[in-house]
Amino acid sequence: MKRLIIIDGMSVFYRGFFAMPGLSLADGTPTGGVFGFASIAVEVIKKLEPDYVAVAWDIPKTSTTQRSKIYPEYKAGRTKPPDDFYTQLPILHELLDAFGWPLYELDGYEADDIMGTFAAAADKKSDIETCLVTGDYDMMQLISPGTNIYITKKGSELIQFGDNQFLEKYGVHVNQFIDYKALVGDSSDNIPGVRGVGPKAAVSLLEKYGGLDGIYEHLDEQKGALLAKLEAGRESAFMSRELARIFTNAPIELDYHEADINNTNLDNVAAILKRLEFNSLVKRLPKHMQEAPEQGALYFDQPELVAVKEKPWPATLALDGPAAVALQGDTLWLSPDTSSIYQQKVSAIDASVWKALELAGIVAYDAKQLYHDLAAQGVTVQFSSVHDIRQAAFLIDPLRRDRSLAALVGEEISSPQAEAAGLWQVYGWQKEAFKHTPRVGEVAKTLDFPLIYPLFLMEHRGIKVDKSQLAKMSKELEKEYKDGEQEMYALAGYEFNIGSPAQLSEVLFTKLQLPTAGVKKGKTGFSTDQKTLDKLRGQHPIIELIERTRELAKLKNTYVDTLPELADDNDRIHTTFAQDVAATGRLSSNHPNLQNIPVRTDLGRRIREAFVPEKGKVFISADYSQFELRLAAVLADDKELIADFNSDVDIHTKTASDVYGIPLEEVTKAQRRDAKVINFGVLYGMSPHGLAAATGMSFVQAKQFIDQYFTLRAPIRKYIDATLSQARTEGYVETYFGRRRPTPDIHSSNFIV
Repeated sequence: MKRLIIIDGMSVFYRGFFAMPGLSLADGTPTGGVFGFASIAVEVIKKLEPDYVAVAWDIPKTSTTQRSKIYPEYKAGRTKPPDDFYTQLPILHELLDAFGWPLYELDGYEADDIMGTFAAAADKKSDIETCLVTGDYDMMQLISPGTNIYITKKGSELIQFGDNQFLEKYGVHVNQFIDYKALVGDSSDNIPGVRGVGPKAAVSLLEKYGGLDGIYEHLDEQKGALLAKLEAGRESAFMSRELARIFTNAPIELDYHEADINNTNLDNVAAILKRLEFNSLVKRLPKHMQEAPEQGALYFDQPELVAVKEKPWPATLALDGPAAVALQGDTLWLSPDTSSIYQQKVSAIDASVWKALELAGIVAYDAKQLYHDLAAQGVTVQFSSVHDIRQAAFLIDPLRRDRSLAALVGEEISSPQAEAAGLWQVYGWQKEAFKHTPRVGEVAKTLDFPLIYPLFLMEHRGIKVDKSQLAKMSKELEKEYKDGEQEMYALAGYEFNIGSPAQLSEVLFTKLQLPTAGVKKGKTGFSTDQKTLDKLRGQHPIIELIERTRELAKLKNTYVDTLPELADDNDRIHTTFAQDVAATGRLSSNHPNLQNIPVRTDLGRRIREAFVPEKGKVFISADYSQFELRLAAVLADDKELIADFNSDVDIHTKTASDVYGIPLEEVTKAQRRDAKVINFGVLYGMSPHGLAAATGMSFVQAKQFIDQYFTLRAPIRKYIDATLSQARTEGYVETYFGRRRPTPDIHSSNFIV
């Protein structure tokens, strides 16, 4: 039996577009929607093995459709997609041409109707099985013995849906679906349904009467409000059923010869996926579709996946260079070269092997985790050199979302041999990439890779907390919180739930009659968020109490009560430090986040005091003085600013003196404060509006201040302009040492992006 696949093009494209809004080429061309569609296309080929593939599409701005003739307000109110959506459509057409998949659209009909018509026609053929690929559950009504529905889920996953899955989701059978829609309506398509009848009532009615006709034939059995709703909504119900029904008789035919999978141009598919930088998708294609002739450079000179074979553990281990290693449970897998791999229980490995590995170095995926896993088995080792595949992938492309080994290789890792092969393959590619970007390679070699072992030690040893101090503080916070509650109850005149925005809104704006000018209003009342409290501060003593109790609750729940629970038997907390999360390369910390312990308030500082050194040790707190400004002076080669720093003058007072044209000793505190705001803010693009808001200046004054500042700091202005120019022309910016951050969004046609 032959298999026909019909893809709901707009639905699949939409999913990719909104799932990956920031994905783009180096020149800023957005590609998220195309990537989403291409991912599904590859999955369709691999999982469903089609003989024929066609794509159904909705015509943009189509003339009156069959449904709008029934109900002019059908789909009214749908917002137009952003410009980036339409920018990608020509690229999608290129991709479809390469795959050789015809795209069908029909004026007056929707993609659903085209799919329904093709499926109905195929049902009449005894040798065709139809699979409809969509993200729209409305397509379920087309399920039949010859037609299967596959719903696109997270990523490129395809889930087959049948009557049982549908029943579990909606509570009704597939053949009752359009009657269900006739009752509850559909806000996304503006199908009205029966006003006041919700899913629960609809399911109950359909269970009892089978369908819409049965419900209205037994209308006399209904009572009260439900009877009134059904009587008033009779016409709307039957109209809604017609709106929800997919047409299977649209005037269109599928050309099976045109849709034949053998029309796929393998060279073109490979070329366009490469051009769009979808290299992981190339490797996900079935093998026969990867064998396009003359495509050796497809993967940017990435070596082919090597065939690593397992061999007996050697009597002596001789290493000419780094070995690829991985740990699986209590077994170490070691690959000394690209053709062989050994395995041995960690407990049986001789000390000489660890010494050899220490001296030769390793290639590994997530070396820090490897250190942890070895330490758990009593092995203490520090490799002289480490090439961490995961960290290198981050350095090469910090915007890449999936940096798993499987994604880097482009196929599943199903065995230690496959993992070793993948490590060697990606290692070769990354070394080549570092040759083309030597400064990035130097960051890896001298900064990021050597930092892995110290981070492991920090995580492994942990930091000690005084549980008794936190327990005492918890009681104090609890008491202060309850006292604050009672004060608020007294001010309001009654008890209420402080954590309920609706009840708090009632207290502030109804009971206490606080002003609502400029305050957002939602379904449950006026907003009570922090921005609103900032506006109301000073207008009633309850505002300060609300802010205080919120701070107490957050500190207690997030830190004071939680930190002791995370400590081990030695009262030590073990966080995880990540080098590959923040796109800038800055370290992050989680489980728990020890880089985010409060410090700005007295209470926050008390929490920090609960972290204690071991006996005989001390903690040192150190901070760079005006470091960003000093760094800017060096990067911009602002000799005057460098001289000011080296002379130990107060840089903010000096800036105020220069901008206002007055002697240093005449600079007021307010003038120094304004200069401090601009000294730091200007590095991040502070506008006259921002400066005015931060200092109280007028817009004109702020603009004059910034203009005068850049006249005095011409090298800084030149450096900022050069950095922005590099972002636009070269597609990245970089740090002093050469760490790169790609800037593809700078060319986005979406202004907000």
